[in-house]
Amino acid sequence: MLRMLRYGLCCLLGLGCHAQAAEQVQFAPTPAWVEAVSAPAPKDQAQAPGGEEYLLVDRQWQLGEQTQQFFHYVTAITSTEGLEQGSQLALDFDPSYETLTIHQVGVWRQGRWLDRLEPEELRLFQREPDLGRFLYSGRKTAYLILPDIRVGDVLDYSFSLSGYNPVMGGLFSDRVSLQWSEPVAQQQLRILLGDGRQLNSAFTPTGAHWQVQARPGWQEWRWQQTRVPAVEEEDQLPGGYTPYAEVALSEFASWQAVVAWALPLYEQAAAPSPEIQALSARLGEGLQSEDEKVMAALHFVQHEIRYLGMEDGIGSHRPRRAADTLYRRYGDCKDKAVLLLALLRAQGLDAKAALVSLDEGATLPAQLPSPYAFDHVIVTLQLAGQRYWLDGTDLNQGRSLASLGVPYYRHALVLSPQTRALTSMDGEYRLPQLELQQVSRLTADKTALDIDTHYSGALAESQRGKWQRTTPQKLARRFGDYYRRQFPGLKSLGLPQLQDDLSLNRLQVQEHYELPDGFAQVKQQGLEIYGDLLEDYLTRVSPERRQPLDLGAPRKVTQVLEYHFPEPWTINPYHAEQGNELFHFSVRVTQPNARLLRVRYEYENFTDRVPAEKLADYRQKVLSAREELSLTLGPPTQAAKENLVKGGPDGGVIGGFLDGAQRVIDAAFH
Repeated sequence: MLRMLRYGLCCLLGLGCHAQAAEQVQFAPTPAWVEAVSAPAPKDQAQAPGGEEYLLVDRQWQLGEQTQQFFHYVTAITSTEGLEQGSQLALDFDPSYETLTIHQVGVWRQGRWLDRLEPEELRLFQREPDLGRFLYSGRKTAYLILPDIRVGDVLDYSFSLSGYNPVMGGLFSDRVSLQWSEPVAQQQLRILLGDGRQLNSAFTPTGAHWQVQARPGWQEWRWQQTRVPAVEEEDQLPGGYTPYAEVALSEFASWQAVVAWALPLYEQAAAPSPEIQALSARLGEGLQSEDEKVMAALHFVQHEIRYLGMEDGIGSHRPRRAADTLYRRYGDCKDKAVLLLALLRAQGLDAKAALVSLDEGATLPAQLPSPYAFDHVIVTLQLAGQRYWLDGTDLNQGRSLASLGVPYYRHALVLSPQTRALTSMDGEYRLPQLELQQVSRLTADKTALDIDTHYSGALAESQRGKWQRTTPQKLARRFGDYYRRQFPGLKSLGLPQLQDDLSLNRLQVQEHYELPDGFAQVKQQGLEIYGDLLEDYLTRVSPERRQPLDLGAPRKVTQVLEYHFPEPWTINPYHAEQGNELFHFSVRVTQPNARLLRVRYEYENFTDRVPAEKLADYRQKVLSAREELSLTLGPPTQAAKENLVKGGPDGGVIGGFLDGAQRVIDAAFH
C-alpha cells in the first residue's frame, strides 16, 4: 500500500541538487488545522506481508480558500525485506501548483523517538514513467534515503501538499482508496469543508457514512476504521471495477456542471483562425462529398500530427489552441480533438468534443460527476442524421465514415450547452469481426493447407498497425511456429500475403502451407479437428473466483475448417450451441458432398464483462462450449462400422468411410 509512494532509482530520469530541493520542498511542523492521531502498537508479526506491518493510514484535507492535503503513515519493519522498502521514501508532487512540505520522518525504537529527517540528503528527481507512451507530466519526486533503519523499528512520517490544479476552477474531486493488498490496523479520513463549499461523496461498497460535526467556519467530516482487511486482487478484471473499498469525493454537482467547466476550455481552443480555414480548404480540394472531406480532416490529424502529451500543470486538462497544435505538429488527445473540431467546423459541420474513459466507460453512470472520471477526448459529429465518433489519436483506419471502427467506450460526455447527462455510445458501436477459413486439400501422401483470415472494423485497424510495425518475414515465422505446434512437419510455401480494402475497412491475410501427411494416414489413424481460434475466447473460470471477469470488447469470431478428401466419407451432421446473455457459441458440422467436410465454429460476446453473480453460470456454459471444440473422425475399422462410439475425454468418433453401403456413426465431442 505505502509502496505507491516509493519508486526504484531505475525509473528516475535525472538527479536534482540541494539548492533545487530547498527551493521546491519545505520542512515545517505539522499544520495547526491537522488533528493528531496515534497509531496502535505493533503486534508480534515476524511474518507480516512484505516485511511491513501497516499500523496507521491517516489522511486529512482542508478545503477552504486553499486546498491542503495531509498524510501520516506508520509502519512496523518486521523483516529485511521490509527494511529495504521502509528505509527510503519517494513523495510525488507537481511543482507547477503544489508545495510539498515534510513534517517529520523518524522511528520508534524500544519506546524512544529517533529523528531520521536529514533535509540535506533530500534529492529531487523528475520521473516520467509514461514517456514510452509519449506523455510528459512534469511531476517530481522528493527522494529520501533514511539512515539507521533497523528491523523492529516503527517508521513514522508525515507530509502535506498545498495547492490544487488551477485548471479545475477551484472545485475539488478525488477517489480515495479505503483498502489495500495488505491489512492496515487503523485508518482515518478527515475533511474540513469551508463554509459555502458543497462536497458530494459516495462510498463503494455502500453502507459507510461520515460523522459530521459543525465548527465555526467549517464542517468536519470524519470516517475511521480499525482492522482494515487485505484484499486479494484477481486477474483479468474488467475496466472500471476495483475490488478495493473506496470513497469518491466531488464538488461537481452534476454532469452538466462538468460540461460547464470543460466547454469554455474547448470552445476557446477550437476558435477558427486563418491557418485553420486555409488548411480546411486545401484538404477539401477536389472532394465531392462531406464524407470524403471529413475523412480528409480526420486522416490529417491522425497521421500528420504526431502524438505527444505535454501534460504538466494545467496542461493535464486544458487543450492547446488548434493553431498552436498545427504549428507544432504534435499534441495529445485533447489537442488533436481540438484541431479536428476546428477543421470540421471550418467546413460548416456540427462537431463537438466528447470526454470518454478508456477503461471505465461501463461504470461512468454510477460514478460521481467529475472531470477525473475521463482520461480521453474524441469528437462527435452529426452528419446526414447519423452520429459518428472520431478519434484523432487512432491510426490505420479506413477511408469511409461508414466503416470506421468505433471503440467500445460505452458512454461519453458531449461538450454542448444542451448536455444534461452522459450519452450512450452503444448505438453506434460496430461489432468487429474475425473470420478464419482453413482449407485442407488431402491427397494420398500430403495435404495442402490454405488459411484465409479476414478482419473487419477495429480488428482490421489493429492488424494494419501490427503489419506496419514488423516485417512479413517475422510474421511468417510467427505464424509458422504457431501452426507447427498443431501440425508437426508443416512447411511454409511463401510469405503471408496481405490484401487491404480501406473503403470497407477489411483486411485479408492469406497463408499457404504443406503437410507431410495425407489421406493414407487419415485412413489409418483418423482425423483430429480442433477449433483452436476460439479457445482463447472461451475463458476458463476457477470455481473459487469471486470477482468479475473481463471478456474484452464485444466481437464476433468465426472459424471454418474445410477438408477436401480424395475418396467419399460420410459424416453425420452435427450442431450444438451454448451460451447465455453474455456470449453465444455454436458448432455446426455439415457435408456439402461426400468428399467435403465443413466444420463451422462461431463465438460472439455481447458485453465486456462477466458480473460476479453470473460467474457460476458462465463457468458452466464455457466448460460445455469448450467440450464442443474438439472432434475426431475415426479410421474405417470394423468396430467403427458396427458400433456407435461415444466420445470420451480424448475425443469421439463422428464418421466412417463408405464401403459400398452408407454407414453413419453418431457424432460425439469432447
